[in-house]
Amino acid sequence: MNYAEQQEYLSDSHTWAAGLAATLLTLATVCLRASGNPSRFAVITAGLIVAALAISLSYTPDYLHVTSNPEKGARWEIRIRWRILGAALVLGLFSASNTRDIVVVLLAIIWFVCANRLARIVAPRHVATYFWLTDVGMLAILLLVRGTSLLLGAALLAAAAHLSIVICQKRCFEWAAVVTAASAVLLFFSSRRVGVDLALLLATVGLVATSALATALLVWRAQKHSARNVSTAIAELVDFSGYAEEKVRELWLSSNQQLAANWEKAHLAEDDAEQMAEWYRENSELYLFAISAYNLEFKRIRSNLGVLKYASGACLDYGAGNGELLLELARQGHSVTYYDVEGKTMQFARRRAQQRGLSMEFARTKDDLAASAKKRGFDTVFSFDVLEHLPDLPGELGFLSSLLVPGGRMMFDVPAGSTKAHPMHLNHNLDVRAFLLARGMEEERSLSESIPFKKQEKYVFRAKA
Repeated sequence: MNYAEQQEYLSDSHTWAAGLAATLLTLATVCLRASGNPSRFAVITAGLIVAALAISLSYTPDYLHVTSNPEKGARWEIRIRWRILGAALVLGLFSASNTRDIVVVLLAIIWFVCANRLARIVAPRHVATYFWLTDVGMLAILLLVRGTSLLLGAALLAAAAHLSIVICQKRCFEWAAVVTAASAVLLFFSSRRVGVDLALLLATVGLVATSALATALLVWRAQKHSARNVSTAIAELVDFSGYAEEKVRELWLSSNQQLAANWEKAHLAEDDAEQMAEWYRENSELYLFAISAYNLEFKRIRSNLGVLKYASGACLDYGAGNGELLLELARQGHSVTYYDVEGKTMQFARRRAQQRGLSMEFARTKDDLAASAKKRGFDTVFSFDVLEHLPDLPGELGFLSSLLVPGGRMMFDVPAGSTKAHPMHLNHNLDVRAFLLARGMEEERSLSESIPFKKQEKYVFRAKA
């Protein structure tokens, strides 16, 4: 993966999203001015909805579509709707002025709860249509029967359009046109019922149309970009493994589950480093595909772009997997060293480096790394998604810090505990910060990592100069 291309895409994506969000907010302002004197509740609620839409445009299309997992959108939609339902319940009950309003709010919540429950039996490719139909059914009742204000109705329809189109897998522009047309019809009949003027009707239709088309455009861009990433990754894996494309895609989806099952069957002692290393060697092909799929994820790409900024001089990736970071660093001209268990991932990384004509050193043992450190030392040491797999965390951190030159930097993940999806993650009980500070290391913390109560995902420490 060429990370310069990823950075360019994400920068362009943010620019597009910012412009479209500004257009959406402008149209919301036009709707508000054309509404005359809407209720305070309608103004506040519509404002919150449009603000949430503007924020979602800048993140969600990439998050859901820059991936190798076609089922991600449907799962996200169900999760996010539970949160929306909670917010709607609180806002609805807070604004209710009589028993009738309370009944309407509760009936609407029950409707959407049932829709969310039933969504689990809907095929992922039909989820976008399913949720739109359930949303528009309830909104039609609110607009045509109860007489909800056109301003609030348009904001709700804009949100429904966004939530439907953002998980659309194919023909997102066509679906956006259908959603916009249906919303325009609903708003037209609602305007006839309450007697609003043409200016407000056009403004509200414009708000929904902008939400739908903006979402479709960003989804299309994300799908197009992801398809290039996926195509490149599949070509490499097919060439290396000899598997068909269908097999590669299948392993992308199933490798993590197979790894978890294999770990449970092995019943390894968590303090037996040699047995664990052998297990990782035996399962390295599954890790090859699991890591490949992970590297195609939007969050992983963003994370790697951030990590690459910390690199300087001679770099070591401890537990380098498929060599993703090192290939990019070698392309940038860094001296790079790969360390991991010998297996398919190491073979794949070696092949990728050779095909690109990049120089990459491969260390097989810790003694090899220690010998390299005595000769030159490492300016930067990375270790991600690795330390939670190793039994002696203090020993590993001490060893990595010993490889640094004076002033050298090490960056690593916080070890995670065992989960159902990742039972091979060990439960370490170590105050990482206190341990490394006691060894004379100096911590570097960004402003976001200094926020109280925020979980720190990555640590950066520097050896004293």
